[in-house]
Amino acid sequence: MILTSKQNVKIKELKKLHNKKFRKESNLFLISGYHLVNEALTKDIVVEILETEDSNFYQNSTKVSYDIISYLSQTTTPQKVIAVCDKRKLRKYLIKKVVALNNLQDPGNVGTIIRIAKAFNFDTVIIENLDVFNDKVIRASQGALFKLNIIETNDLESELIKLKNNGYTIYETLLNKNAQVLNSIKFVEDKMVIVFGNEANGIRPNIQKLSDLNIYIPIEFESLNVAISAGIVLDKVYNRSKDE
Repeated sequence: MILTSKQNVKIKELKKLHNKKFRKESNLFLISGYHLVNEALTKDIVVEILETEDSNFYQNSTKVSYDIISYLSQTTTPQKVIAVCDKRKLRKYLIKKVVALNNLQDPGNVGTIIRIAKAFNFDTVIIENLDVFNDKVIRASQGALFKLNIIETNDLESELIKLKNNGYTIYETLLNKNAQVLNSIKFVEDKMVIVFGNEANGIRPNIQKLSDLNIYIPIEFESLNVAISAGIVLDKVYNRSKDE
């Protein structure tokens, strides 16, 4: 049987997953497209796959019309598959290298930084005041979201204090009189946290007080996009550890 009606009970329930509150209550989220679905399958977090009859890539999938795929997807021209995932099934990794995001507002930036963190062997991303399982973050992360510890919090200060009390060194991307040029810093090998601040306002004063060392990137422009800054800093950490 092919599901074609938007009034179908299952489809109506899945549509609710576009809502942050319902995602939080159910612990479920939707992903769209073959690449993301395949990445999620490798991490065993997929609860159900919906695909069109002519797609037919996955065993035991629920067959739906393309109109239903379009209805459930949040992209303009989606591929022919949607998956329902359970975030409780995400694997937990040993926390050694952490990226902490202080109240970032742009889901695209957050997803991109998650992807960069994975590329440069960071294992954990702490995200404050943003729903990491919304569609824009998931798509921007390109599946890296499924391969890291993702910690959602409304109180980054408390999370950082716990890490600091457990021997983690906290680096913050912050330009002030005590900041050191990125190229001059000898990063610790593990048990590190690198904090990036809000796109407009930077790192909050209460978070600044927790810093062990402030980093700045010497550039000729006034500022860089936070995701670009993250790429530069994490690349430096990665390559310095390789060289040593």
